[in-house]
Amino acid sequence: MNMKKNNNGNRAPVLALALVMLLAALLGGCSKAPETPAADENTVIIEADSSTEPTEETAAAPGRQDGERFETVIILEGMEETVRYEHIRNETLGFEMDYDYENFVRRSEADRECFISVWDDPEHPENYLEVTARAEDAQTAADAIGAELSKSYEIHRDDACVLDGVGVCIHIDASADVGGLTMPDQLQAVYIIPAPDGCRVATAHYAIEASEGFGRRFHYLMHSFTVLARGSAQRMTDTQALAAIENYCYASNPDLKGIVDAGQYPVSWEIESFSEQEIVVLFRSYTGALIRYAIDPVSGRTTVTEFVPGVTAAEEPTEEQLNAWDYLG
Repeated sequence: MNMKKNNNGNRAPVLALALVMLLAALLGGCSKAPETPAADENTVIIEADSSTEPTEETAAAPGRQDGERFETVIILEGMEETVRYEHIRNETLGFEMDYDYENFVRRSEADRECFISVWDDPEHPENYLEVTARAEDAQTAADAIGAELSKSYEIHRDDACVLDGVGVCIHIDASADVGGLTMPDQLQAVYIIPAPDGCRVATAHYAIEASEGFGRRFHYLMHSFTVLARGSAQRMTDTQALAAIENYCYASNPDLKGIVDAGQYPVSWEIESFSEQEIVVLFRSYTGALIRYAIDPVSGRTTVTEFVPGVTAAEEPTEEQLNAWDYLG
């Protein structure tokens, strides 16, 4: 800071004012944003605490496609950190947001989305963000959530928390044991976001020893959160899913068409299961492998597992990533 002397040549009043301003910024909470360092024209810098109005820098960029990836810069412990985000849309639950795909693994289920630390045991995670949809209005949901958390925590509720993508929401902080004298091993921060059809609830879970890092990372993710109408998107049919995976297999293996036409080895595709939340296509490869493609019928996001009888002990996830919508002509 370039600080000028006052008329008497004494900087003390100016220093005192600067300290007061700094303290006010630190205590501003959910609705006050500290300054961020300057960025060049190709870099977006996001600060975890928002201003009272949504900003383009922190809210999810309009028009981003599901699965689109990009780099940005965040501030952790006063230092810049480059992170790589992926944009997701979940029209079943009614939201879209960005998440740091190098530090978190996305797990999609019928009634929730989870973003789990890559350092955690996925079956017993300690640090993860969970997003669900509820039919109650935000106030009613917050009352119920607060009552439940109060059984184990001393909670602090803020009904005027501001997130860049959604505006005002309710934030419940659960970071102290009942009575407020000690801190528990596991902390929670809950965001209850109003929606036309009820509310969306995002709950950040993190271990106390990792609270500063994960707590701020989760807060960054929540600033990109926006609400979508639920169930308004086109849904893939089982016939479309079958065609998409067949097209994908042919595109991935140029030799496959000739093998199928020759008929020397058995190759087939079939719908193994079909529901509102997931379509599973089973591909029986000429190699003997059984490859399953689990498709979200709205977003088209597809995960892949493989099992080779007599070779692998169990079905295992692969590193393949695809969107089934991309393979429908």
